[in-house]
Amino acid sequence: MNSASSTGKKVDRRTAYTRMTVKDALLELLEEQPFEKITVAALCRQAEITRATFYLHFSDINAVLDELLDEALMVAEAAAADMKVEARMSAIMELVRSGSAEDLRRNERLLGPCQRVADDPKYRAIFQDPTLSHYVIRRIYMVERDSMVPYLVKNCHLSHSEADKLFMMIVYGLFYVNRSMKWMKDDSWYEMQMTVNRFMFGGFDALRNG
Repeated sequence: MNSASSTGKKVDRRTAYTRMTVKDALLELLEEQPFEKITVAALCRQAEITRATFYLHFSDINAVLDELLDEALMVAEAAAADMKVEARMSAIMELVRSGSAEDLRRNERLLGPCQRVADDPKYRAIFQDPTLSHYVIRRIYMVERDSMVPYLVKNCHLSHSEADKLFMMIVYGLFYVNRSMKWMKDDSWYEMQMTVNRFMFGGFDALRNG
């Protein structure tokens, strides 16, 4: 009985290790070439596993990418997981109206996941690959949509459809601004986040008061 239990734990650890090895291998390959050129064969060589082992753990390369994206988004969401969207948006609005880029640096957890999705440098290659942009943006949009669209409906006096399209525009815009800055959190990055947030909240005010 103890032997079976011990064997089960070993299998679980081996499975976790193999999946991690495959994901790390994909990130390594993305540093060298775009996702669209990466094959299962190349990924298996990089991870030093057989194709049979790969397909035992993942259905295809997209499944590996999805798992990496989920991990990156979890990192981005974790910082403000204890805050409701209304409270977070209210706090960031006050900060960008009366604070500075240095204040934002100290309170960057207030920024939405779409601005902080590349917080962990480990995943940055995914967000710098132009062949993945639309795929990645769609994933970010889907993660935040259910919380942000109702917020925009309520605070900007929009229909659900209008709020949904506005949020999509925001996600696309923020993604490309951040990608152009290589997601590097230097002084200019914080200044730019202040600028785009002032722009957004100014627009929200115009919609609410128009």
